[in-house]
Amino acid sequence: MITTGINVIKTYLPNIFLFLTEKDFEIFLRKSYEHTGGIGTAKNNFIVTFFMLIEEIKQNKSEDVRNEFGYFNFLLGKFSEIGINKKFKELIIASLNNFSANNFKHILGEIAACLSINSKAEFVKYEKKFENGKSLDFQFKMDNHDFYIDVVNIDFDAKKYEKENFQKFLDGRLLHKFEDKSKNLSDEVKSQIIIYPILYGFSVEIIKEQEEYLKSIRLAKYHKKGFQSYEPKFFANIQGTFFKLFTIDEIANFEKHFK
Repeated sequence: MITTGINVIKTYLPNIFLFLTEKDFEIFLRKSYEHTGGIGTAKNNFIVTFFMLIEEIKQNKSEDVRNEFGYFNFLLGKFSEIGINKKFKELIIASLNNFSANNFKHILGEIAACLSINSKAEFVKYEKKFENGKSLDFQFKMDNHDFYIDVVNIDFDAKKYEKENFQKFLDGRLLHKFEDKSKNLSDEVKSQIIIYPILYGFSVEIIKEQEEYLKSIRLAKYHKKGFQSYEPKFFANIQGTFFKLFTIDEIANFEKHFK
């Protein structure tokens, strides 16, 4: 079963071996089978997605999961082109072995964010550490100016959505993240830090209802709002199409972009 699992990943997610050895993945598979008894878990973690892939191959009735793995494989391949980092390898291994949460999708979301920015700016390094002991995900350079990106992954329970409290909720999460990472840094350094929100679990209806506010987040500046941020993106499979990093407008006005 272990050999079969490795062969499946070699077929559908081969670029993960740009970061891990086969031995690393074998250890993960053995732990996962011990943890789940070979039937998956109730949590939406990587091993659940892996078992879904196995089942889809057996049934051969759709290619939805295989298409998702194809996109994940693309992201890992593109990310490897800008430099493989030992700390990133450790992050992947820790995520795979986390059987209580789906942190692997967060890693993929961070890669997608990095690649998006890398199309416009020069990538400098992964995980920039500051004198306050905090580290930020990515350092980039544009027009000889350095700036630092920290991705914040926000998992949302759409059943708890309250229209009147939504802006307070999201602004609060972004401000907390910014203040935590920038504590005791100079205003000059703070002005170089940008939060990159990636959202999960939001319904299309919520996004449409909050479209104006969500698009306005990119206008937040440190000296006015206490933090600065990119416009949020959504890492998801939207309306049964395909998995990618979506903009607000692509979701709110889906037909305009994809029909």
